[in-house]
Amino acid sequence: MIVRMELNQLENRSNYYFYNDILFTGEAYDHRDNQLYQVYEITDGEITGSRDYGFFETNGMIKVDYDLLQSGENFDYEMNQLPYYFQGQPFTGVMYEYRFGFVLSEAIFINSWLIEHISFYPDGTGRIRLYEKNDIDPTETTGDRTWYLESENNSFKRIESRYLDYQDTNHTGYLKLLFNDKEQINRVIIEDDFAYVSLLVPRDDLELGFKTFDDLLAKQNIFADNLSIWSIEDALFNQWLDQGLLNQVKQLELYHTQVKPLTLTKIQKLQSLQELKISESKIYEDDDPLSIKLQKQRFTELASALYSLKESCSIHVILVDDDENILEKYLPNDLKHQLTKEE
Repeated sequence: MIVRMELNQLENRSNYYFYNDILFTGEAYDHRDNQLYQVYEITDGEITGSRDYGFFETNGMIKVDYDLLQSGENFDYEMNQLPYYFQGQPFTGVMYEYRFGFVLSEAIFINSWLIEHISFYPDGTGRIRLYEKNDIDPTETTGDRTWYLESENNSFKRIESRYLDYQDTNHTGYLKLLFNDKEQINRVIIEDDFAYVSLLVPRDDLELGFKTFDDLLAKQNIFADNLSIWSIEDALFNQWLDQGLLNQVKQLELYHTQVKPLTLTKIQKLQSLQELKISESKIYEDDDPLSIKLQKQRFTELASALYSLKESCSIHVILVDDDENILEKYLPNDLKHQLTKEE
């Protein structure tokens, strides 16, 4: 990790730069009159290089301190952000923010809209606290891509990758990962076309150790003991089971997924699993009659499959929607009678 500081926080002794009496190694930002003048690369106190930009390499853009920008009053729901202005005009350029002598954040704006943003912990470690990028198509002819990464206490907290397709080719997708304090995924949300959102990091210089979701899945025990999976399709869930990615999970929730009842038979191979909860979408009376019929059929098949799973291994099984216990309501009568006797 690269430590980024304000140049005026370093002590110059015979052209050697010190911070707290220690020879400094990192990057020093020389900003004058609220604008970035130069960034010096310093190794063991000596200047070894310089450039006129910070983390974001930019050409011909104005580079100003955060205090010179003004945010607009009206939130733009289409862009999902506030616009920013410089000297009364929509801002196009790079913004720098400092705290405690360290570089806190940098951001690129185009025509008042935030395009890319990175922030660091202002503690001398150089660790990334947050990164986001918005590839927005204001003409709405191709699509919007957004990325968001957030860390806390030196571990990842949240990662999101989203693609909104304007071409009606069904490539819209959304992937969200939430982590515990051990950097294990405890919730994953996968909606629509997974292939279009599997890229988690659109840059090579963030020093994160991964770029794609597959890179993360290659790590050992990446899933937490208590795991919630939302909206996953049956084929992808089968793939994770076959690869052994869920072998360490003790409590598993499948929330509004497309997992088929037949797939549930594979779950009995998860020797660590103690509890399986399946949360289904509620059936509404004003839904399409065919949809209601198919959903009731799915509930019946799920209830039967989960009853068989409950009988074959010592897993606590829960099947619910927002209002009721589906396992009790839709289990065939002969199995329901047997279940009642067992309880």
